[in-house]
Amino acid sequence: MRVLVTGSSGFIGGHLVKGLGEHHEVFALMRQPRPTPQRDITVVQQDLRDPLDPGRLPRRLDAVVHLAAILFTDACQDDAEPFLVNVVATWRLLAYARSAGARVFVHASTGGIYGSSDHPFREEDGPNPMDLYSVTKAQAELAVQGAPGTFRKIVLRYFYPYGPGTPNKIPEIVRRAIRGEPIKVLRSRKPAINPMHISDAVEATVRCLDLDTDDVLNIAGSEVTSFGDIAQRAARRVGREPVLRVIADETASLYERGNVVADISRMQRHLDFVPRVSLDQGISRLVDDARSQAES
Repeated sequence: MRVLVTGSSGFIGGHLVKGLGEHHEVFALMRQPRPTPQRDITVVQQDLRDPLDPGRLPRRLDAVVHLAAILFTDACQDDAEPFLVNVVATWRLLAYARSAGARVFVHASTGGIYGSSDHPFREEDGPNPMDLYSVTKAQAELAVQGAPGTFRKIVLRYFYPYGPGTPNKIPEIVRRAIRGEPIKVLRSRKPAINPMHISDAVEATVRCLDLDTDDVLNIAGSEVTSFGDIAQRAARRVGREPVLRVIADETASLYERGNVVADISRMQRHLDFVPRVSLDQGISRLVDDARSQAES
């Protein structure tokens, strides 16, 4: 299978490209090209803020996995950038996928489009985005679902994928916990989350390429936890108790004042997949990685 992966120098994309490269012909689209040790991976340089350059892209493809996005919208110098990359580029890629004869388009979205709630989110729940990133991802989902073309359209809503290098706060909590540094937790102990280890997130994404119908799937772990619980698991692995500093809920972001937990029953049914890496195993790997970095 010939697969184009956008955002391939990012957290999920970097791991996905390595996994796909073992069995497929992969085109890794990046804004700033990086060398790859795998011979069967072709690097494609393309800034998604700009119109796609047909001369750089393969003429024929079987699949597009669109992972590229601007996550930290507050850091953008131009307010238009999140819309250009997260929404407009998605529409351009959909048109490209159609012209290249792709059979499937996999779009990476976020559980953040739901907002937060005290009940696990199901795919049928309506959107309630509470920051600019989630707003743009909700708009991109509409673009995917409404785009013309006969290819299959798969939307994946990731919930806290984690591992070394993830842009969410889980690795930093682990590092602070094993150093004995204070970690802020809300008085309510929210949010509850069900994070998924990156290896499981990659496997779930790869399995989506074989789906034969359009689909929307929550991609998340089997175990519900909290930031305070993660800190405890990490600290105890090195023989200490975490230093938790309780703060008022009102000081946190809107997302952290409520729970962000996914119902993963549809993922389990449609992908025939149950996450393999337990929370204890995943946190232990982060602890080991943090300790090895400290020693090097």
